[in-house]
Amino acid sequence: YAVLTGHAPFEPRPRPELYRHIRGARYSLPAWLSPRARALIAHMLHPEPAARPSLDAVLGHPFLTQVRGLGTRG
Repeated sequence: YAVLTGHAPFEPRPRPELYRHIRGARYSLPAWLSPRARALIAHMLHPEPAARPSLDAVLGHPFLTQVRGLGTRG
């Protein structure tokens, strides 16, 4: 999230409110993020830790494996 947007997904606020935002996965996404970037962020910031992707799943996500203009590579 921070690499793509330049800031943290959960901005500093009073601690109880911050924790509610984290538990509820309440964060904003800039309109200019691609659908693939949005999907990866949503998966990585899922409020249930068991539902978050493994490192291998993140590295294999279409957002990180897409190659614009070159088609599919084998």
